[in-house]
Amino acid sequence: METTAAKSGRRNGEKEIYWRGVFAEHGASGKSVREFCLEKGVNANSFYGWRREVRLRDSEKAAGKGFVELVRRESVTGSAGVSIRLCERMSIVIERGFDVATLKAVLAAVGA
Repeated sequence: METTAAKSGRRNGEKEIYWRGVFAEHGASGKSVREFCLEKGVNANSFYGWRREVRLRDSEKAAGKGFVELVRRESVTGSAGVSIRLCERMSIVIERGFDVATLKAVLAAVGA
């Protein structure tokens, strides 16, 4: 189900800014969506619809960032690491001594 803005190809920047503020306030509240919407007088269906739209917009932005070069270094035998499985076809393996900036770039590129 697409939002009206997505169907028509128009994007209302003011509404997006408003809803991002609502989502930030909800996140800080620690309340359920239902409870938050009742308290703030926000339509829950609009909340969910705009949350989906904002996530879609964010994923479109992340997809447009291009590729991040990954260089595999020889791992030290017995090094402790972490494996992050993003989906069935994609995982990221982080070995001891990884570069934080590179990890952030990779996560931004894959939209995680």
